[in-house]
Amino acid sequence: MLVGEQVGLDGGAFLHGWRQRTKSGQSNFTNHRGAEVFRGALNSTFTPAHQKAIMQKNAPDISVVIAARNERAHIREALESVLSQEGVRFELIFVDDNSTDDTYQLVDTLSKYRGSIDVRRNPSRGKCSAFNYGVSLSRGRFVCIFAGDDLMPPGSLRERFLAVEHEPDDVPVVGLSKLITMSEDPKFDGHLVPRVRGRGATSGVSPLMNRMAANFIFPTPEHLPNEDTWMELAVLHMPGWKIIHSDIICCKWRVHSGNSINHTVDFDTYNQKISIRMEALSFFMEKYGAILEDSQKLLLQAKIEIEQARKAGKWFRVLTTKAPLVDRLRALSITNSTMYSIRRHLYGLLSGW
Repeated sequence: MLVGEQVGLDGGAFLHGWRQRTKSGQSNFTNHRGAEVFRGALNSTFTPAHQKAIMQKNAPDISVVIAARNERAHIREALESVLSQEGVRFELIFVDDNSTDDTYQLVDTLSKYRGSIDVRRNPSRGKCSAFNYGVSLSRGRFVCIFAGDDLMPPGSLRERFLAVEHEPDDVPVVGLSKLITMSEDPKFDGHLVPRVRGRGATSGVSPLMNRMAANFIFPTPEHLPNEDTWMELAVLHMPGWKIIHSDIICCKWRVHSGNSINHTVDFDTYNQKISIRMEALSFFMEKYGAILEDSQKLLLQAKIEIEQARKAGKWFRVLTTKAPLVDRLRALSITNSTMYSIRRHLYGLLSGW
């Protein structure tokens, strides 16, 4: 997945280089649909506003975008953990997603006291649309998203930037870091994700994306309930991206009842939520299938088949698909209430792989 050479802002050299790098690339990019998708994303990555912002000496290195709804209990602590970051130029954009509590007022007051927060209201509705709006306002060379109930460890933003600082701007680059859980329930507290040394998490708040990578990920489809799955699919399957893993802990992930999804809920609730999330698989294939390597298309199709089997409760079919073993075991653990109960009971043992 690594690409080393510098390429032009018009994307032509990137397309040419990719043809040379993959056996399937030539057929993908001589396909008019594939070339159209790829060039469309490349050409809109470096808008005049973004080019100007990146070239300005006072432009931020990183844009941190937080989208939140009804997070009054945790939002101040989350924002303070970001505002206390040092050693890197960053902007903080907060988008309130139609909160019915006083989340927006709390953030607006904090902004007037502390400054350094661009406070906005989501002109639409939904988590994906809130992040899309925030990212569209960002000016940083790199972009990351964050949650209104999590904490950013001191110094982690600078460490993440240093890991990607010297990477080119005209190749999609994503830096990946680790998360660690925090919870009042000891079962869900203190788990490192992922556990494997030298590997970062592939979704959520982990990816630190340069403009070119962010433009493929955002805007995320707003009919999806979350951005996590879409981001993960891009990081895992897009061609020609440079992915940089690190052991930096970028987030203390709060596991609590306010999460959009976690293993504290019953199986029926979890199954309903995960089924909607996994619709991203088919949407991603529809949008980007024309530019994926043949091997990645097959892998993505296997994941789609796994999800269909999992959703139907067909555990044997899950095990016999051609998807990687880790994906099969992960799906198996949430195929029915019995498997899910085992998964919850062994959360500490099975999480983070």
